Amino acid sequence: MLNRLMKILTSFSLLLAVVTSVVFLGEPKLHAKSVAADELSGTSGYSVMSLLKDNSQVVSANESAEMLGQLRIELPDGVSSDDVEINNNYMGRTISIAIDGIDQSYFYEYPLVGTAEHISDIFYDCIGGKGMIDISLDSVYEPKTVMDGKYLYLSFVDPHEVYDYVVVVDAGHGGKDNGASHGDAVEKDINLAIVNKMKEIFDKDTSGMNIGVYYTRLDDTKISLDNRVGLANDLDADLFLSVHINSTSSGRTSQINGTEVMYLVADETGASKQFASICLDNLLTTLGSNSKGLVAGDTIKIIRTSEVPVALAEIGFMTNTEELQKMLSEEYQQQAAEALYNAILQSLQDTVVMQGE
Repeated sequence: MLNRLMKILTSFSLLLAVVTSVVFLGEPKLHAKSVAADELSGTSGYSVMSLLKDNSQVVSANESAEMLGQLRIELPDGVSSDDVEINNNYMGRTISIAIDGIDQSYFYEYPLVGTAEHISDIFYDCIGGKGMIDISLDSVYEPKTVMDGKYLYLSFVDPHEVYDYVVVVDAGHGGKDNGASHGDAVEKDINLAIVNKMKEIFDKDTSGMNIGVYYTRLDDTKISLDNRVGLANDLDADLFLSVHINSTSSGRTSQINGTEVMYLVADETGASKQFASICLDNLLTTLGSNSKGLVAGDTIKIIRTSEVPVALAEIGFMTNTEELQKMLSEEYQQQAAEALYNAILQSLQDTVVMQGE
């Protein structure tokens, strides 16, 4: 019992010190809490947002108007912008800032100043000789940084302000969800291989179209359907593409083969059908596969709940021995990736032409 009491008192002292170093500006006005908050379960860091309360000092936005929409991070002597790493975990709606060469005392001595616009929570921690600031956001934003002397200014920008087009690419299934399987082959792996090849193409993109591409997964991770379609909806993406491999309902070897693309029939603008049609045409031309046509996908959750133009491409049937062997090959996966990349470019270009008419 005494040990437990000492731990509580230690946490109280630590968090009270953090309170004295954190000030927020702007609307909504936020105040530093004068009593300690509980350490959140599942993290070794401490929430700064949970320390906010109406009885502490507030710096008026009118006194520091230039700080509106920004956070200011002060770097101590000996630490430069080269020692700061910023990662955007957009699937988790989190911006992580790692500052090399600082310890726990940094958070007491250097106040974090700024507005709470778009911020749901902030956590401090020190791991492996690095100070960590994890910022949870209310949606998907791109971090924008400006270095001015010893201050690093960070703001959160709508991706549409950074890119001319925003696209979400989803590798179906993942983690414990294998999708369809046949023999030793599992759908999730083929989906991921094609999407990773798409990423390689987009990373070298020379189209000049300034496309921001967001991927629901780039490794063997299980992502919920809500999070997949939620990313596209939160981004208000111009296009949402999900990559899959087909199978017969029985899962047994069959002569059935070919490529089909699902779309949202309920999309009265016709944008989903147009996107799906372009995907199908490009896949058929590049792969030389048999056409299974455009298919209504309104019963599929990520299609039904998509608020943006959506297409779900079924590259081929893994229950067809010949087609499966093709899809397991690097060459065929590369061809599929190139076809879908070209389909996205064409769809975006066609959208611009339609809007200009």
